[in-house]
Amino acid sequence: MKPVLRTLGLLGAILCGTAAAAGRSETLRVIFIDVEGAAATLFVTPQHHALLIDAGWPAALSGGSVAGADMPPAPRQTSAQRIAAAARSAGVSRIDYLLLTHYHTDHLGGALELAGLIPIGTFVDHGPNREPPSAEPPANRRGYQAAELYAAYSAGIAGRPHRVMRPGETMSLDGLTVTAIDADGAIIDHALAGAGGPGAGCPATAQTVDIGTDENPRSLGTVLQWGSGRILALGDTTRVVEDKLACPRDLIGPVDLMIADNHGSANAGSARLLDTVRPSLYVFNNGAAKGADAGSLEFAAAAPYVQASWQLHFATRSPDLNAPYERIANWGDQDGHALVAEVGRDGTIVMINTRTGLSRRYTRGERPKSR
Repeated sequence: MKPVLRTLGLLGAILCGTAAAAGRSETLRVIFIDVEGAAATLFVTPQHHALLIDAGWPAALSGGSVAGADMPPAPRQTSAQRIAAAARSAGVSRIDYLLLTHYHTDHLGGALELAGLIPIGTFVDHGPNREPPSAEPPANRRGYQAAELYAAYSAGIAGRPHRVMRPGETMSLDGLTVTAIDADGAIIDHALAGAGGPGAGCPATAQTVDIGTDENPRSLGTVLQWGSGRILALGDTTRVVEDKLACPRDLIGPVDLMIADNHGSANAGSARLLDTVRPSLYVFNNGAAKGADAGSLEFAAAAPYVQASWQLHFATRSPDLNAPYERIANWGDQDGHALVAEVGRDGTIVMINTRTGLSRRYTRGERPKSR
């Protein structure tokens, strides 16, 4: 059997098993799909309705070559094909919402291909692209700049249901509540329930950091709430915006799971934000040589409130700083394996590595203090 088919078979077996449990326990399933350092996270309710955050690379760049990093060869499937296969393995026949955090190649790239593979109900984003194109882009970015991708995306979804989310706005899916925290460079103007106290490490001083390019801090970031369980997904939001969400006051409140901002790159993962929201679990949607930078791995390992960090890939640039083997979905030349989080309404989370079938259960318990 081919490796990809083995991967999908194991993923399907795991998801079929959890589907029965989900029906009994009202579990939200979160599938962190391996799209080789891009982003694609699928949220599946017990009723098999689905929200997808981001759509991975375009077909021509599914190996990640546009990033300019030492990425693996193009995989056997495109990002869109992997997403559609994971959705069907989870019993999903239609993606109700596709939320695109921003218009970079590794987030928007697979959206239109995906729309041809599985029905999509509503497209959700932060509004117009604000990142000007370069007059002389590098050869590997020609045709893939944010302005070009956004123009193609806008034309491709013309006449289809589309929503622009602003900070503070919400949408719901079978009891999953999605609240926009930051979007298009703006942040929510009030604290969420359970938040509002002083942030950790404030007052924040102005930081001069590499934001990547303009679309990163304009990402549409969200808090996803299932019962009392809370997940923070801020796309490629960088420290400039992260600090505003924590200082001078906490606008978010504690979360049970956080997806590492900007794949765990060095320009994201503000200590002030993390020490304020205190995620119990930290998931890196990284590639072998993209994201999960040394400082981010070290911070997650040392944070007293993080019970465990999990990675989609072994980070080859920081081999001594990775999470334990059993908490990494793809190792060496392996690819295509997903991580799955089963989120209970009480905030209990079961993490599953589809490469091995190994699972770990995390209960909320007493939250340790910030550093």
